[in-house]
Amino acid sequence: MAARLSTTELLSLDCAGLQRKLEAGLLTSVELVQACLAQIGKHDQQGAKLNAMISIVPNRILMERSAQLDRERAAGLVRSPFHGIPILVKDAIATRPSLELATTLGSLALKDSLMPKNAHIVDKRIWAPSSDVNSNGWSAVGGQTQSAYIALKQDEKGLGQSDPCGSSTGSAVGVSAGYAPLALGTESIGSIVMPGSRAGLYAFKPALNSVNMDGVFKSSLELDVVGGFARSTADLALLSEAALIEEKRNLLPEEGYQKFLTKTFDSLRIGFLDPTKWSLHPGIVQLDEATLQEMNDIYFAVIERIKTHCIESSVTYPVDIPPATDLWYEGRNPIDVIISYEGKQALETWLGEAKVPGLSTIEDVIKFNLDHQQQELPENHPDQNQLLKASRDPPTRAIYEAVKERIKTVSKDDGIDKLFREQNLNILAFPLDSLMVFISAASGYPIATMPAGVIQADGRPYGLGIMAQAGREDLIFQFMSAFEAYFPPRVIPSRVQGGDGICAKVPI
Repeated sequence: MAARLSTTELLSLDCAGLQRKLEAGLLTSVELVQACLAQIGKHDQQGAKLNAMISIVPNRILMERSAQLDRERAAGLVRSPFHGIPILVKDAIATRPSLELATTLGSLALKDSLMPKNAHIVDKRIWAPSSDVNSNGWSAVGGQTQSAYIALKQDEKGLGQSDPCGSSTGSAVGVSAGYAPLALGTESIGSIVMPGSRAGLYAFKPALNSVNMDGVFKSSLELDVVGGFARSTADLALLSEAALIEEKRNLLPEEGYQKFLTKTFDSLRIGFLDPTKWSLHPGIVQLDEATLQEMNDIYFAVIERIKTHCIESSVTYPVDIPPATDLWYEGRNPIDVIISYEGKQALETWLGEAKVPGLSTIEDVIKFNLDHQQQELPENHPDQNQLLKASRDPPTRAIYEAVKERIKTVSKDDGIDKLFREQNLNILAFPLDSLMVFISAASGYPIATMPAGVIQADGRPYGLGIMAQAGREDLIFQFMSAFEAYFPPRVIPSRVQGGDGICAKVPI
């Protein structure tokens, strides 16, 4: 069969581009799903060995469903902008038993776990979910995820250049590698935007308590949010709107977030942080001077280009807020305190729904990991300290409440809110490779990333981050649409670009 969708198109087209081909009869949903499956078969366990997928809806179900959607389209029924488009789902988001996908959280302990129903967001929009790796790019079920841009280097220390980064890594890598044009992930601290940045994507973590978390595993009620990955701002806006709770969606205009995609920086008042102050600590990532200089060069080039497309007074550089280290409470990482306090209840609530024999408490999971130490706690991933803290050494209620109060004061009252008020700003921009993910987690404010360039030395994408106050997601989408209009297209990964044919069927 002649290819109806080239590999380049599979890697670059967003939903709108794919829908145009579907509407013109140049492609069917069956062919699109087959092309995605072929790309997964070519590069997930073989080829580039990305290890982004934990499980896939059985082929017969995918083909039946995509054929049904093709018939509906032929009859004039198009359900949504996502009609016939496959979407990846992080393996912390429940899917109903009829899809025959376990929701494992990346653990072998839950490899046979079938949740009783779809998560709300899955019911709302998504028809062909696939699950992705869940634990900082590694899981016992899926192995180590790799970037589609740069092969993993075993000798790197800390968060190296080749690290795909974050617990929603599989979702990000899958979209960049052509497995699907869209994906859902979850974030407590950086788990969407950091892998999104390193995958050369548009990614967005909404404000805390603005999206429906029904059926989604939450390590923390105070931190976790569902967000999206996409190849365009328009797709990301549609996906993000679908996740909103009804109360928030009712506040939007009839056109939803699409109304704010004006492709102009007009009315935005943007403050840029100094990258020499806001960068990842050498203890987290070790960069040579040339690479660090190139990252800063990309950042400053972004500032200058934005200045040429808006009123000069609308861009302020540099601005500053209290450093993320001010969030620490008596020397303790505040995110660690919150997750340790809430973790036991969060996990045991999930286990109560998963109903896996022999697993009902956090101690059952700890014991399972020890009993299967070689698979669950291998030499290069031996840590279950977070489980141990949550079970056996959680912080006191007093410390937990004090931490919550402190991080809100530092990140909001003395941080972004004060900066915006005193300097008349409404968007804060920064290098995504920074501790601003702590500020986003602490404040509960929305954060987004977009592809600002590629580091020439190794081919790793570099992302620009932005934040706004809760309730001002309109400004974030306006900024992203303007950025997309005035900056070069995202670079597609060469590691998975070779070959333009598609297969009719791929055994998974």
